[in-house]
Amino acid sequence: MFIYQKTVDRSTLRQGFQIPVEFHSLLAAMPGGIPIHGETRNITIIIDGVEYAAQLKNQGFDRVKYDGHADVIQVRYNDNSPIAQKLRDIFHSTWNYVETEKSLPENIGRHYTIKVPKERQEYLAISCSDVINVFIADCITSAIKSDAIVDLSRIEELDFETFQPREDSNAKIIVKERIQKIRHLDRSIGESLKRLYDFHCQMTGECTGDQYNAFVVEAHHIVPFTTSLNNDTSNIIIVSPSYHRIIHTAKPEWIPEELAFKYPNGLIEKVRLNKHLGHR
Repeated sequence: MFIYQKTVDRSTLRQGFQIPVEFHSLLAAMPGGIPIHGETRNITIIIDGVEYAAQLKNQGFDRVKYDGHADVIQVRYNDNSPIAQKLRDIFHSTWNYVETEKSLPENIGRHYTIKVPKERQEYLAISCSDVINVFIADCITSAIKSDAIVDLSRIEELDFETFQPREDSNAKIIVKERIQKIRHLDRSIGESLKRLYDFHCQMTGECTGDQYNAFVVEAHHIVPFTTSLNNDTSNIIIVSPSYHRIIHTAKPEWIPEELAFKYPNGLIEKVRLNKHLGHR
């Protein structure tokens, strides 16, 4: 089960990353459950078939002082650990960029987050396995993104999102394998977000097929995935099949600061259910 996709930054390549609170319910559903407050658990992360040691930590902050504060859950490792070195090797494009920015004269001594430009962003996708405390990491690098955008250019966006792309019989085996891998990861992310919303449409609030005990919703990429390869959860919204077709037919503009679609006829519809998009 997919848990979280992280945009790779300097911290990811040195010390680890935090899992946002909106994805804690997915983490809690994994084998072994979520760590209790203050617990640090040894875990294994598999990258390219190789096992790496890390820790899953639920920070033990003062609950009286910070009454009502959500759990702070992190995947941790140290700067010199094998997994950090592996990630820096895989995501060398991001590592070279952030280290170059950090070494600029005007940035020496500054404490700030270096933001990687969108066109250069790379992603680390974390899923749990069937084994307790064993996770799988998929690494989406700049090179993979470049190849995949070319591969996906022959597929219609709605076909890709509904996982019914027309196969190109002339495509090379390696191209087909790349597309299948991307589709598998995309579907895993979408399925986890569907569970996050209990199979309700974020736009209408409805649970399509509820009376039939058949829950049908789909994952829509706000910025088309086949041209951007942006599979970050901030680019995905869960909608009913009918609303999904309306979006692709009417092609509304997405207004991120309002969490709304603006249609060509002037209609503006805001998101009704939101647990994971940035603006609330």
